[in-house]
Amino acid sequence: MTGFKLQTFGGKAPKISDRLLPQDMATIATNTRLDSGRLDPWKANASASISPALGTISGATKTLFKYSDSIWIASNEDLNIARSPIAEDPHERLYVSGIGGASGYPRMTTAAIVGNNTFYRLGIPVPGSFDAVTVTGTTSVSGTETPQARSYIFTYVSAYGEEGAPNTALISQVVNVFSDQSVTVDFPANPSGNFNLASKRLYRTDTDGIFRFVATIPLANDTFNDTVAESNLGEEIPTSSFVGPPDDDSAEHPDGPMQGLISLPNGFLAGFAGQTVLFSEAFQPHAFPTAFRLTMRSDVVAIAPLTSGVLVLTKEKPAVIQGIDPEAMTMMEIDSTLSCVAKRSVVDMGNFVMYASPDGLVAATDNSLQLATENILTRDQWQALVPSTIVGFQWEGHYIGFYNDGTESKGFIFDPRGGKNSYVKLDFHATAGFNDLEEDELYLVVGGSVVKFASHASSLLSYTWRSKSFFVPRPINPAVAKLNCESYSPNPTFKLFADGVEKHSVSVANGDTFRLPSGYKANEFEVEISGSVSVNEVCVYESAEEINVQ
Repeated sequence: MTGFKLQTFGGKAPKISDRLLPQDMATIATNTRLDSGRLDPWKANASASISPALGTISGATKTLFKYSDSIWIASNEDLNIARSPIAEDPHERLYVSGIGGASGYPRMTTAAIVGNNTFYRLGIPVPGSFDAVTVTGTTSVSGTETPQARSYIFTYVSAYGEEGAPNTALISQVVNVFSDQSVTVDFPANPSGNFNLASKRLYRTDTDGIFRFVATIPLANDTFNDTVAESNLGEEIPTSSFVGPPDDDSAEHPDGPMQGLISLPNGFLAGFAGQTVLFSEAFQPHAFPTAFRLTMRSDVVAIAPLTSGVLVLTKEKPAVIQGIDPEAMTMMEIDSTLSCVAKRSVVDMGNFVMYASPDGLVAATDNSLQLATENILTRDQWQALVPSTIVGFQWEGHYIGFYNDGTESKGFIFDPRGGKNSYVKLDFHATAGFNDLEEDELYLVVGGSVVKFASHASSLLSYTWRSKSFFVPRPINPAVAKLNCESYSPNPTFKLFADGVEKHSVSVANGDTFRLPSGYKANEFEVEISGSVSVNEVCVYESAEEINVQ
């Protein structure tokens, strides 16, 4: 062979020696789109006119979330934002963890108030003890009936109908009540804090000792006179097991508040605190019973939904929690050393999850973990990207990652489906983003502004693609080259490297054969193409005749 021809173009595989790469793979592939086999540019990012209702966009933005067309949330904190797990939630509630950092309590908001930056504590407080429970009225039947022994408890209820747990440690004293008497209940002062409480629900024991509903009392009322007959008592108290999520009470929750909120099918939320994964009651996302909690061997870094449950990523071995009922979830630890090193690298890819481990990108399904970049990057090459800095997003089946290695802040595109086009670089960096599935757009925060990834109608990114090292058995001096492009405007740039030294650079204006410089011979050659036009073919040979017959 006295030259070479490229008719397909692939991505990078730094793990493989330049000389041993497949014919059409690259040593440099930046801003290149290679899905078609030819060398294509990516569309440029399109400016997006977004004025967040909450927060501002800057170079420090870590969270971007679209609540609705008119309401966006931006934050310099790493927030987890989950939509209501309840289908057709009339309040369109939103649940948030991470406000205030590692010490900030989880919150909730609704469609009516989120634009005003109003959040309430997630969870309903447990009541204090009654001030008094007093039998009122003088009985006239004391000689003809046995009085009923009663105890009382109560709960708080939010403006959205969310009922909390009673304080079973502070049941009222037992009072003996005849049928012609009533009981006056004096409630304690209402709790402080932004709980958005609206009412109280009072319960008392029936003749079987079961607490049953008596009445709903407005929050402002501090006294209630119970005249409800036994036959008119309502349901048994349904919230005895309800517990609010871990909050900022460090004495009560030494592992800190709940973090990493996600919404799951079948109407419940999940989060974590320290080594514990927490699940809410089904259709009661303010309540996180202790019986539903599972403990890992090490601190949890992130959680993500899987088809059969939840992927739990820790500082050590990952685990899968399977189940569709929060009351019956089961945990299986995965025998793998592929821990998670970056919470913000975790991306839901649809039917699997990808995240950054110490060794590379990992693809996790319900029953397996795979080091997806094993054939592309060595551990050292991956570590050079500083994987703890990676922020990831999903776009059309691709993993879009951004990193800061201490020298540069750039990005990469990885296709988990594999193949020669699976890994290319990006020459820009994003600090945050939001994958809008409804619009099929990936919004990114780049340079302190919001853009739509690869969505510009007419502008293209400028790419650079450099071939593998082509080795020829005898030293040659290539004389001619040719680029077959879809267009030559703007002119692409062709460069030839011989034995690692740049020998020629030219702006290519058309598809004609052009001359290469003489005066040297070499055994190894690389070509580099840069520009923003589509390239179908590159030819480099010792003579024009060879190009014409190939």
